[in-house]
Formats: sequence, structure tokens, C-alpha cells
Amino acid sequence: MPDSLDLHKRRSTSATEAKEVFSPQKDSPPMNEYLTEVSNNDGDYCVIRCTLPAGAVVPMHSHADRETFYVLSGKVDGLRVDRWEELGPGDIFDVRDGVKHAWINSSQADASMICVTTTKLARFLQEASSPVAGSPEEHTQRFLKLVQANGYWLASPEENAAVGLDVNWNGPHD
Repeated sequence: MPDSLDLHKRRSTSATEAKEVFSPQKDSPPMNEYLTEVSNNDGDYCVIRCTLPAGAVVPMHSHADRETFYVLSGKVDGLRVDRWEELGPGDIFDVRDGVKHAWINSSQADASMICVTTTKLARFLQEASSPVAGSPEEHTQRFLKLVQANGYWLASPEENAAVGLDVNWNGPHD
């Protein structure tokens, strides 16, 4: 396969490199690399390479933006509503608008996926991932305000526990 078509080797054409995505887990945050421009046109879409480190969890959430994931490498479990699916290279995980979903990489290796989504969600992810001065609590509060401003939904600790996730969007469990 020519290098220009090999998504394992392709890098973004913009100056934007991979950035940590907000995560309640400070030791294994997901990373996003924007492979296409994140425009201000809500009619556009964006292509993102997402990396979930070993042990990473993205708690249950939903948003009005459709996301389609294509697994490049590794193994990851995706939750859609109330059913977990084990995914590996070549698998597709399509999340329709408003569907509750979550991710967990319980393997010993990183997992890499391509995500195609709206530019609105890509802008939110970029803003939520931007470094901010202050304490971890201030970063969490900023993230929660961005979620609310965009009309997104985050599961409570109890809702996450009901699907097997011991994680809280507001920070680590006590």
C-alpha cells in the first residue's frame, strides 16, 4: 500500500499534533490527532485519529453528533446503549446521534481508531483538550461547562457503574 494511503503512517497536514483529550483518568488519557481541518462550517465533517492507551476509559456519554469509528490497531470495547462490543482491526463502530456510548481499552496495548464526525464535535474536543492554567478541579469544571454549553450528556457515577465502569466524569472515584 502506498504510504499516502496507509492510515498507520499518515500524519495530519496541519500544525496540530496529537493532543490529550480530557479524561477523568489522569494516568492514561486518550489522544486525538486531527487529520483534516476543523472548520467553522457545521456542514463539514472531520477525520480524527484517536488513540486509547492501555487501561484508558471514556465514560458513558452522548451527543447529537454522529461518530463513525474504524479500528486501525489494538483491541477496544465499545458500549452502545447497554451492550458492549469487542472491536479489533478492521471493525467499524457507528454511533448515531444521541446514542449513549463509552469506551474501554482493557488490553495491554494501545488501540488506534479513525473517527469521522462533525466539525462541531471536533471543535468541542479541541477546546476541551486545550491546556488551561489551574488545578485539576478547575480543568474538570471547565470541561463540564463546555459539555453543558454544547448540550452534551454525561453519565453519573451510578450510570457508569451499571455498565461496568468504575469511573466518574467529575474525577477519580474515592
